[in-house]
Formats: sequence, structure tokens, C-alpha cells
Amino acid sequence: MKKSNNNEKHRFLLEFSRSASILLLKGAISEIIKKRVRCLFFDSNLKPIGKNKKGCAGITRSLKKLKSQRLDKVRPLQCSCGKTCVFLPIMQSENLYGYVAILHLNFDLNKKDVILFKSIIDVALKEFQKEQELVKLYDTIRPRAIALSTIHTIHRLISSTLDLTELIERIARLTSQVMRARYCSIMLLDDSGKNLVTRAATDLRNHANKKDARLKKIKVGTGMEGKVAKTGKTFMSRNTVCVPLVEEDVVGIICAKNKIKNTPFTKFDMEILLTLAEQAVIAIKNAQLYEEQDKMAYGSIKSLAALLDAKSPNTYTHSEAFVKIVLAIAEEMRLPREETRNLRYAALLPDTGKFSIPDEILKKRGRLSREEYKIIKRQHLESIKILKPLEFLKPSLPIIMHHHERYDGSGYPKGLKGEEIPLGARIMAVADAFEAMVSSRPYKDGNITISQALKEIEKNKGAQFDPDVVNAFISIIKKPGLKNLV
Repeated sequence: MKKSNNNEKHRFLLEFSRSASILLLKGAISEIIKKRVRCLFFDSNLKPIGKNKKGCAGITRSLKKLKSQRLDKVRPLQCSCGKTCVFLPIMQSENLYGYVAILHLNFDLNKKDVILFKSIIDVALKEFQKEQELVKLYDTIRPRAIALSTIHTIHRLISSTLDLTELIERIARLTSQVMRARYCSIMLLDDSGKNLVTRAATDLRNHANKKDARLKKIKVGTGMEGKVAKTGKTFMSRNTVCVPLVEEDVVGIICAKNKIKNTPFTKFDMEILLTLAEQAVIAIKNAQLYEEQDKMAYGSIKSLAALLDAKSPNTYTHSEAFVKIVLAIAEEMRLPREETRNLRYAALLPDTGKFSIPDEILKKRGRLSREEYKIIKRQHLESIKILKPLEFLKPSLPIIMHHHERYDGSGYPKGLKGEEIPLGARIMAVADAFEAMVSSRPYKDGNITISQALKEIEKNKGAQFDPDVVNAFISIIKKPGLKNLV
């Protein structure tokens, strides 16, 4: 107990010797003695601490003579080098923490000087106590403030995206920022529940030392992450903190490693990460449910497309190549994931209204009559009536409705112009025209080459097609993967 008390006193004295309060003390005494002050600090056993331990050999020799005395008052001290020093005890209540020696004054101390020096050291100690209280208050409030801020940020994340991959990547970046960690990973259990698979990782370390985090898989119960997932208990060491993601059962883990300034993780860091994990798991479960619904929706669309294709292949739906081209243009134009998902649905079922168009019109070779064209345009709107009851397709309906509009306003069904046309519809218009030119259709004789089709699309840029979409299409069609596909 005594050793612990001595350690606390030593720590207090060391922090005091480095504090801003010492600058106050030095400044005040410098004004009195009219020269720059030199200080030495000693513990209660008269052992020097902090920087400049050597100081003046003369003061050290003089202090050895005083070891048997209780030095609890301000007192002058004749240095063995012949100069006057002042010895100030550092006390709180009756507790003596140590001493500060003001070296080599250029005058002899009188009673008033002693009182003044005592007042200065008392003021410096009070200022230091205020500093310490503020530091403690900051250390107490900061993690709570960060925790509240983290909860608010996670709530924003929940409402901003339901895409699981995007969500987990955002949570990983947020964790790195909040924890001030060089590395953060989020791992979720696979379908078997026996393995943890890395779904997102941020790594600020040297790129040469990185491994592909997305390939990392850990068996539950193996290694630090695996044990956290198996037991549901947290783990913390100097450079690592890892907590489970719990939603009834453990669904994964969040792990942060290596603080940016190489400081150790603390219990407050653990508290903050636990708060973040509690909120993150809600967002992740919501996104997983949404992902399941998305798979079911996509399966329903594929089933409907298969039924339509059974009557007449590629008449009411488009090929997989068409869908891939549409999505590649969307990626090239950096569409948000939500818009890309809606576009993918629309690309599978763009012309379901054709189902009620007589085969003699659909498969007619050559130009349509004015009356036949009116039927085509009228029945195009039937697509919307057929698909409207499917709730998950609502965001895709404007794309399906308007993909026959022309950029110059001469298309149908509404005659929209330029950016009045939904971007997804403008993308699909280019891909649709390209596929129609290079693919076999029952209503036309033969097809043209890819090169001819590209020239035709370039020719109609700004009239039939959005120039930006055409540029993106020309860019992606030259890439080896899509070039081989078409």
C-alpha cells in the first residue's frame, strides 16, 4: 500500500514538473529576480526527478546535509558553489509530494520574499489541480460523447443504405475513424455458421505488407477472432480490441488494431466499440433481410421472364448479354448501387406489354404501318399495368416506361426530352438499340456488325441517345470482357 502511495506521489510530482503551472511559477519568479529561472525537482527523499537531474552539483551536495530534516517550509539554501538558492516544498494539505529548488538567485532572501515564494508555489499548485480536474473530466466525458456521436452516425448509416456490402464497408471506415486505428475488420459467419468470413477491412499500414483481406476465413473457435465469435466475450490487449456482433446469437465480430499514435487501447475504447457494435448489428441484420428480399424479388422476375420467353424467346425479354451491358454502362457512369439495382430489374423485363401485341405485328418484316405503330406504343404502357402490383418493382417502372423516349423529345410514350428522361431509361435505350442491331430478330432480315452498330449509335448521339451514355457505352464495349461477350 505504501509503495502504491509513493508511486502516486511520484507520478503527481512528475506531471506537475511538466505542467503549464510550472511556466506560471517560473514567470512569476523571473519577474522578481530579473533573470531566467532554473528549477530542479526532487521527491520527498530528495532524489532528483524529471529532466535536468544533474542540475548543479553544488545544490546536490548541499541537500545531502538536509536529509535528516523535515523540509516543509520555504527556506533559502546556500549552494556549495557559493550562490543562494530557494527550496520550496510541494504540499497538498499535510501531504508532502516533493520539492522544487530555484537555483542561483542574485540576492539574499528576506521574510517578505519567503512569503511571496510560498504564495507563488501555492497558486501554481492550485492551477495544476484545476488542470488535473479538467483532464479527468475530459477523460470521463470524451468516450461518452464519442459513443453518442457514434450512435447518431450509425443511425444515419442505417437510413442511408440497405446494401449489405456498402453498409459494412462504411461501418469499417467509421470504426477506424472512431477508434483511431490503423486496421479494422468486420467478419460475419458464413451460411454454415462454422466460419468467419471477412466482409470489409480498412488498412492504413504499408501496402506491401497487406494481404487480400477479403479472402480471409477463420474457423469459429480458432485464433483471437474465432474465440470471440465462439464465446461471445470481448477481447482487449495493448494493440487489439475485438467485440462480438450479437443479435440473439453471435453473427460476427468487429476488430480494431494498432492505434495511429501507437498508444494502447483503453477500457473507454472497448466501451465505444461495444456501443458501435450494438448499433451496427441492427443495421447489418436489416441489410441481410433486405438482401434476402432482393434475392427473392430477383428470382420472381427471372421466373416471369422465363414464362414470357417460353412463348417467344427474346421477344418480351432481353438476353443476359443485354443485362450485363446495361449494368456495365451504369458502373462506368458510377450510378449509386440502389439505382443500379433498379436498373437491373428493369433490364430483365423492359417489354412485357408486348405480350398482348398480335404476333403478326411483332414478327412483321419491314416497316410498321401508322396504325400498327400506335398499337405498339399503346401496348407498351401495358408493361406498367402488368408489373404495377409487384411492390418491389415500383422504383424500376419509370425506367421501363421511358426507355423508348428519344433524347431530342421525339420518342414515346410521353415525348420526354434530355434529362427529363430517367437516366436508367437513357442507358437502356442505348443498350436496347445496340442489341437490336447486332442480334437476330423475327421481324428483320439478318443483322449488322458490331462496328457498324457502334457507328450508328455514334451517329445518333444527341438526337436519339444521351451523349454521356453513348460515351460510356463506347468505353465499356472496347473492354475485353464485354467485347468477347457481344
